[in-house]
Amino acid sequence: MNITICGLALAILAAAQSPVAAQSQATTSEGAALRLFLKDTARAHPRLESARAEVDAVEARARAQSRPLYNPEIEGEFEDSEDDDADLKAVTLSKAFDVTNKRASRAKVGRFEAEAASLGFEAEMRSLYSDLLGALSEYQTRNSILKIAKARAAGARDFANIAAKRARAGDLGKSELLTAQLTLSQALAEESIARSEFSSARQSLVGLVGEVRPSWPSLPEPPIAIPAIDLANVMILPEVRAARARSEALRAQVRVAKKERAPDPTIGASYGREGSADFAGVRFSVPIPVFNSGKAEVVAARADRLAAELAIRDQIRKAEARLTESGVRYAVAMRSWSDWRNTGIGALDEQRNVLDRLWRSGDINTVDYLVQLDQTYDAERAGIELFGSTWAAWADWLDASGTLFDWMEALS
Repeated sequence: MNITICGLALAILAAAQSPVAAQSQATTSEGAALRLFLKDTARAHPRLESARAEVDAVEARARAQSRPLYNPEIEGEFEDSEDDDADLKAVTLSKAFDVTNKRASRAKVGRFEAEAASLGFEAEMRSLYSDLLGALSEYQTRNSILKIAKARAAGARDFANIAAKRARAGDLGKSELLTAQLTLSQALAEESIARSEFSSARQSLVGLVGEVRPSWPSLPEPPIAIPAIDLANVMILPEVRAARARSEALRAQVRVAKKERAPDPTIGASYGREGSADFAGVRFSVPIPVFNSGKAEVVAARADRLAAELAIRDQIRKAEARLTESGVRYAVAMRSWSDWRNTGIGALDEQRNVLDRLWRSGDINTVDYLVQLDQTYDAERAGIELFGSTWAAWADWLDASGTLFDWMEALS
């Protein structure tokens, strides 16, 4: 029986080799595979296709705003009466004239709106890449935890069966048998939780990518320290630049509203015949802004511009805070992960070997061995979650600093 349990212990040790160590070592080809995965996923992603369609729509509206405001009008008039001398035939050609050059101001609004839409597309692409990295990190973390949970449950199940046999043979006390059974129940519950968490992570990843893949790219180990970036860099983030472009568009819209208060005249020329006499004439008309002077529209446009400028200030504050604190979170996570990697993996292997030797020599009983072995599983799970937290912090900093594209291109 001791030989059987010893073989089980060795099997548990073999199954408990840390996936964190393998997860933290990425080859050059893995970096290239990750870059290819991100670009392939984004190439026809619905989020980006929707953003592209929005850019196309805004650019089309910008082109429309740059066109002349008024088209010429042609009007025909014909009257037939019993008296031929009273017959009337005439044609009038008229056109309204943009005397305040509203066209130029509207075109300026369109240009800034198109610029904002283009920058918004860039920000949406970076956001998609960040979401993909986050989902991939969570998937791999939950997958590694599920593997540990399965190994832990399998070991606990076999150990519970052996404990039951030894209890029937009188070699194991009732309390030790109950401990083994409780350990199995806990391991099965944790496996069920791990399966559920893995399913949720896989759902998020597949929902984002749009397909189920037989394998997913590995994540390379992030750098020890983040590059130094000045807070002023938030000013070149595409979302901040897009907000500034929208603000400039609203500033130009104020100018449009002011110009629209000035009515545009319509001038026309007529030519025709009344009876046997030809005639020609000129028409002139201009709206009289009595009931609607357009003053309210100017006030509204100014308020919109002010709201946009204040929103930019708020956005810059949040971007600066995010850049600073994401760097702090990453430094803390990387330091913890580095400490665990330098001491945790070796300590786990050493602890399992020591437990195996102590159990085989009879210095600890089977229950103590199982309980302490479970502790090594807990420690290993903590290491995996540390790596996942480090990667999540790294992806967040890449997004906050606007350096995600540069990092992707450096993958090789």
